Amino acid sequence: MRRFLTLVCLLCVAIPAGISISGCTRNPAGNYCNGLGYGLKDTDVASIFLSPQTTGISIAFGQTLQVASPQAKTCKGTAASAPSYTYGTTNNQLVDISPTGNICAGTWNRNSGGGIPNYTICNFPNPLPATGGLPYATAYVTASAASVTSNPVEVYVHAQVTSVTLAGPQSCLSQGQLAQLDSQACFAASNTQALFCAPPSITGATNPNLACPLPPGVSLSSIPDCTAALGTLSYSVGTSSVASINGETNQITAEQPGTTVITASVAQGASSAGYFSTCPPKSISVTLANGATSGTITEGVQQNLTTNVIDTLGNPITGLTLDYQSTDPIDIQVGSTGSVEAAFPGVASVYAICQPSTCNPAPINVTGLNGTGLSISSNPVTITTPGTASDYVWFSSPGQSQYFVPVELLSGTVGSTVRLPFVPNSMVMDRNGTNLYFGSSHELMYFSTSSNSISKQDVSAPGVVLAVSPNDAQLLINDQVRQLFYLYSVAGSNSSTFGGMGVAAEWTPDSKTLYISDSAAAGPGHSDTLYVYNINTGWTSYPLQTSGGGNPGAQNLAVTIPGVGVYLSGAPTVAHTWCPSGTVGNAASMLFYPEGDSVPVLTDVLAATTDGEHILGAAAAGGAVTLSDIGVTIPVAECPETTTGTTQTLSPLTIRHKVSEVPVSGVSATAVNQVIPSPNSTVAFITYDGTTPGATLPYYVPGADGTSGTVGYVKFNGGSAITAPLTGAFSPDDSLFFVSTAGDNLIHYISIPKTVTPATPPTDSQQIAPNLPACIPVSAGGNDLGCTYTGSGSVVPTTAIAVKPRSTT
Repeated sequence: MRRFLTLVCLLCVAIPAGISISGCTRNPAGNYCNGLGYGLKDTDVASIFLSPQTTGISIAFGQTLQVASPQAKTCKGTAASAPSYTYGTTNNQLVDISPTGNICAGTWNRNSGGGIPNYTICNFPNPLPATGGLPYATAYVTASAASVTSNPVEVYVHAQVTSVTLAGPQSCLSQGQLAQLDSQACFAASNTQALFCAPPSITGATNPNLACPLPPGVSLSSIPDCTAALGTLSYSVGTSSVASINGETNQITAEQPGTTVITASVAQGASSAGYFSTCPPKSISVTLANGATSGTITEGVQQNLTTNVIDTLGNPITGLTLDYQSTDPIDIQVGSTGSVEAAFPGVASVYAICQPSTCNPAPINVTGLNGTGLSISSNPVTITTPGTASDYVWFSSPGQSQYFVPVELLSGTVGSTVRLPFVPNSMVMDRNGTNLYFGSSHELMYFSTSSNSISKQDVSAPGVVLAVSPNDAQLLINDQVRQLFYLYSVAGSNSSTFGGMGVAAEWTPDSKTLYISDSAAAGPGHSDTLYVYNINTGWTSYPLQTSGGGNPGAQNLAVTIPGVGVYLSGAPTVAHTWCPSGTVGNAASMLFYPEGDSVPVLTDVLAATTDGEHILGAAAAGGAVTLSDIGVTIPVAECPETTTGTTQTLSPLTIRHKVSEVPVSGVSATAVNQVIPSPNSTVAFITYDGTTPGATLPYYVPGADGTSGTVGYVKFNGGSAITAPLTGAFSPDDSLFFVSTAGDNLIHYISIPKTVTPATPPTDSQQIAPNLPACIPVSAGGNDLGCTYTGSGSVVPTTAIAVKPRSTT
């Protein structure tokens, strides 16, 4: 019996174990989150996330907003499938939410009748919330599914915000610095603006600068922070190059110099909240690789400039977009990154400019805010490329001949005369020597220097060609019949027009600013006016001192080097510079291009030397000529600005000068035509009209450090027949000066020694005869009203010269 009982016990233990070992298995922990075989499965909804989780939702009374789609997750963190969501609110009289998750700042309509669907009309909260006497309150909404409820999302319900004012940094920040953005907000209370919220920096200030008055019965200490009343505001920048914003923290980072609009968004609305400034340059220093500001670059060899920029807080700026400029780009080119390469022998000044809108931009209504929206120039660097080059030269006589003549110096032969469709009134060559542009009362005419042919005629652009931009993109044409300026696109047609008349014009080397001078003394339709076109500010005009009596007015001009302004001829000779004057933010007080210098001398013509140290002027009076050597110190600093409290005031950029008046006694002139400095700034020639036989060509060697220079005279070969040197132009390598003369109607080649002294003066080394045929005026039976010739000869002297360098091989 005992053995039987023992067998039964063994069978009871062994049979289940055998069954288990033989393959009947299970894993109760495999599909459950706790690993214990019961509870929530790893495919079930374990959590629900409703956004935004940290910033909350801002919504004004009566507004609606669809909540973001909830995100269901398993316990493993993967996406879970929820069949449907049920939405809830902690206060359905303040924040109501439809079955589909559409939030109402108030209460939804239900069972309205009349066929009006439910959840289509959002009614204001009733009663309106009032927290501390201000119309705002908060509630929370959630989403639920599968017995799981999401995180609560705070909903800020408030009166409509009418304006937001930035309470962030008022002064500029240096590149890379950060600041926290914050704001004040206002709402409409009894049809007046009232303060809604403000940061602690405002509410805790002794004399707060409030964006709007306090609401009735509310003290400043009761004004909440905007994050408590409205939730987290979101900000965006208008100019991304100036600053960037971290959307999660609302921290702003200063990037590149300039001022940008900051837009604040709250409750589905956005408004301009204020401005943020990244500090502008205080100085731009440009040198060659060896640290020098002058040097020699071999033809065909590239050298990079070294540029250092310091901001107004004394910190360095990197990555700045600068305009590098060369005063002689056909010979010595400078690239957009400061690489200099010489194509031909010559001399040029190169420098860098920070100029809106590509550098230091600002909205035009706050130009000057913290020094932004203004231009600043570097020091010039003088580049010399030694050697000699041959030239192509073209000679014409606008108004007197329908022809022009090319000359190639390498062969030395005078080319055949080229007949134009109409008598021109002007001839201008672009900086690269690609085209000659001839204006006329009938049409604009292009002459291609490469194909030696007329390449374009445009009857829609009649007038005088006053200037061509250094980048060869635009012409300035003055239609003196219609009294219009045409900014003419070389590749297309008129790009803009502006009413006015002009007698002289010049672009800055970067082609961004164009100065046009006019004088009432020039004749009917003319006025004493300075016109300025800038790609950032557009067209503006400024009255000048009245001409007449002893003042011929601004019939000539010269852009400074660097191009911070322009000098205008007359009595006195004045400069207008690029720094505006006035109160920042007060548009009515702002004067762009105000007067920055006044020199008490009379000048008829002006020119700037390449080294930027002289403005040379000349004037004729009673047959005599006086040369004025205006030694200038061009400022290379930020525009002057003073701050009193929160008011910023701009002042003109002033140019210091020292003037020397030098008599040019060896001539008898009825008018001065030009003063022409050499590319290397060592000598300048004066051309003029006259009737006295035996005329000479005066030249001037500038003195050092503002001291008076010396005057000399070149005697022409065949001098007894010559009555005046009319016009001239240098070869870019400084070796020759081409000058036309009246009386013999020839072109004289004046050879220039490397150093001009009394012992080694310039000399008349060669003469050629262009033989430009005279046009026939209408009064003598001609049919072209553009012919103004009043002489009796069949050949006329040259009055316009264009020079283009070429290789000697």
